[in-house]
Amino acid sequence: MAQTTGDERRTHVRRYYDVNTWKFLLTGSQRAIHRELWGPGVANRREAVHHAHALVLDELGPDDRRVLDLGCGVGTAALYLADRRPVEVVGISISPAQIRLADRYAAQGGPRPGSVQFRVADFTELPSDLADVDLAFAIESFVHADPAAGFFREAARVLRPGGALVVIDDVLAGDPSDPRLADFRKGWHAPAVISVEEAAELAADAGLDLVGSRDLSPLQRLRRPRDRFIGAAQPLLRLGRGRSMWADSMVGGDALQRLHLEGVLEYRLLRFVRRPG
Repeated sequence: MAQTTGDERRTHVRRYYDVNTWKFLLTGSQRAIHRELWGPGVANRREAVHHAHALVLDELGPDDRRVLDLGCGVGTAALYLADRRPVEVVGISISPAQIRLADRYAAQGGPRPGSVQFRVADFTELPSDLADVDLAFAIESFVHADPAAGFFREAARVLRPGGALVVIDDVLAGDPSDPRLADFRKGWHAPAVISVEEAAELAADAGLDLVGSRDLSPLQRLRRPRDRFIGAAQPLLRLGRGRSMWADSMVGGDALQRLHLEGVLEYRLLRFVRRPG
């Protein structure tokens, strides 16, 4: 069997989000395509969805102005930041469908302290005009990086010395040979499921130092009624996965849940800082 190239895998990710973004929006809330986090003081689903955005907001320094959202989805995190701080946020997505929606949602809002701009691009090959970024962040998008080293290389290239990169995503914490990882990687088009130590090494090679690692796993709510239904439907979904990206995604999502429940995966916030020079 011929091996899939990086370019082919990136094409699959683009198509995955072009085709399925509207489904993610229907099954989620607050126009966010990531997990709810039930952190301290979170009282409802709206706050749980925005908790990841609030964590990124907390990473902004008082003088930070230039922000880059690596894998911006439909722009929800970028708009959250621009609605609260006088920052200039550029959102990058590999999916043209997502960028069209992000532009539409940005146009619907009124005046805001900050500004947003959305661009179609691959975050392992960022546009050459991006530079001097104070804070770059990626919420549940790093796992799509192919190669992962390219993600860190490009983030380091556009960050100013002392600038920060924040990654909120799944990381490998247990047996790397667990067969359910293959279901997750395939269903979610996630080749970059790596350990914190591996991420730190790749980042260091690019000139980024890991300065913080925070386990957010306990803030998830796993095995919700919808998740249990998907788990019960696995035999049927597996039959359809060869013909449906959505079925493949549901198989991957069930594997993700089980991997978290057994500690093979953790959901972490990683903070990197670009070295001077």
